[in-house]
Amino acid sequence: MRWLVRLVTPPGLILDPFVGSGTTGIAAVLEGFKFLGIDQDAHYCDIARARITHWAPPEPNPFAAE
Repeated sequence: MRWLVRLVTPPGLILDPFVGSGTTGIAAVLEGFKFLGIDQDAHYCDIARARITHWAPPEPNPFAAE
């Protein structure tokens, strides 16, 4: 999926209107894209959010000592 995201997406935002378990979102964040996922079932949104958050790179800490 990471290869497919890089292949067909210009730099910017990936929109997934059927997010399901979040596989496309994981690939998007691992490849450095912004991602917006939509699903009509809130349960799947929760699953996708947890999976994407797990794989997302950590946010830089502006207060960390250098």
